[in-house]
Amino acid sequence: MSPARVGTQLIDAHFCTALRIVITNWKSQLSVEDMAQQLSDPVAFGHALLPALDAELANLGCKRSDVHDLAWQMPCLHLRSVFDPQSIPDTPIGFRPVPDCVGTLVARATAIICLAGLGADTVSYGSENGGDLFVNLVVIPGEGRVSEKSQGKMNGHTDGVSFPVRGHRDPENPRIAPSPDFVCLSALRNPNAVPTTVMPLEAILSELDPEHIQELQKPQYILQSQLTFRDGMEEILGEELLVDDAQLLFRMQSGFWIRYSHSSTQPADVGETPAKKAMHALTQACLNCVIPVALAPGDIAIVNNRIALHGRTKVGEGHGGVSRWMLRTYGLDTSELDESQRHPNSTFMLFP
Repeated sequence: MSPARVGTQLIDAHFCTALRIVITNWKSQLSVEDMAQQLSDPVAFGHALLPALDAELANLGCKRSDVHDLAWQMPCLHLRSVFDPQSIPDTPIGFRPVPDCVGTLVARATAIICLAGLGADTVSYGSENGGDLFVNLVVIPGEGRVSEKSQGKMNGHTDGVSFPVRGHRDPENPRIAPSPDFVCLSALRNPNAVPTTVMPLEAILSELDPEHIQELQKPQYILQSQLTFRDGMEEILGEELLVDDAQLLFRMQSGFWIRYSHSSTQPADVGETPAKKAMHALTQACLNCVIPVALAPGDIAIVNNRIALHGRTKVGEGHGGVSRWMLRTYGLDTSELDESQRHPNSTFMLFP
């Protein structure tokens, strides 16, 4: 094993240990009601526990900056057994609400502190699932597209694809907040070890011709809001958010960032254009670069939404009971966010 890989595993392990200690100490004197109350302001909660996280990392010979740097080098951090999913009820059959119990509250608290340790606030978007900070990723029974998508496989995508990447603004509405830096998945149940799939951008780009990479940087694509955002967009904006003349690849100081969703992206011009050929090559490259990440109960995956795409394999029809149950939230560096890009009276809900 390479020295770099050993270093990565050590930082991973130290971060998990520090998070477990901090959360164990935090919850030891609190009731379920007290825990829920403290998590109602996730930004304040995350910042309040950072000194304790720093102290535990220091005891292990590690710094928060080590973890931050790792999260921007790796497409996904897989934090193993970082929380204890104890005393959880039957798996819900809808995105919301997340039931309050020790297991889900500890999972949420761990995710919030984890993201704070990476320099990100835990955020939601008012247009998705009513702005709830955490949502259940579960099989939803019944008919219709939402139910079908909850059971099937998901191709590679970035979340919040119709929102600008951080550092950019929507060309028509400057209030639109950036898409998340991180997608955080906390595993409560995964009986069939259904993997989350991660596609590193670095690997994807190595599969593309230089001409394709150039085309993907040009503003010649149309981005549609993803399914879970569409109703909320119409409610808040009066219409679905469509982005014309969008680029998919962004050359940043640290390398490339990406925004892309197979189901929500199309070239602006019809026909076999260079833009369409580049997008087809991107789609094929994603299929060739899949890394399966099977989360066990108590694991958290932090997917970097700038330098990786993610999806999952087929889940199946089993719902409720002890079927698969993940919690999902988002992390974003909000240091340059304008106040107009937030919903009023919320520390975590972003616009739209």
